[in-house]
Amino acid sequence: MTFYFLLMKYNLTSETALADVLKNNPNITDWSFVSIIQGSIFYNLTTLIVSLVTYFPIVYLMKRLIDNNHTIKIILTGFILTATTPIYYLFLTDWKHNNYYMPNAERIAWILCFVLSIGFYYLANRTNKSKINE
Repeated sequence: MTFYFLLMKYNLTSETALADVLKNNPNITDWSFVSIIQGSIFYNLTTLIVSLVTYFPIVYLMKRLIDNNHTIKIILTGFILTATTPIYYLFLTDWKHNNYYMPNAERIAWILCFVLSIGFYYLANRTNKSKINE
């Protein structure tokens, strides 16, 4: 949601001036970064709770299922953890796509979310090879 709001605020996909956007978020170009974060937390509160509840079971299952390759395990775990949010959204909307968001901004926001989330998870959980060899 944060990426979507940023894309819409700075009109990076040329969709901000469309009637649907102005109807749903009339002052989006005037939002501050703090307002964007607050709105993202507000709209994603239940998703954050679901992610918190599912985090440890997913990490535990991935550790039990994949023993050999540490890098593949981290990337796959990050992907599954990141995928819980869109799956939860689809579950809430009865497996139908929500047409509330502008398509280009939504697509770019999901791609940015996946890439940055998996990348951060990988960087935060990788081990230093020099420590392993000692």
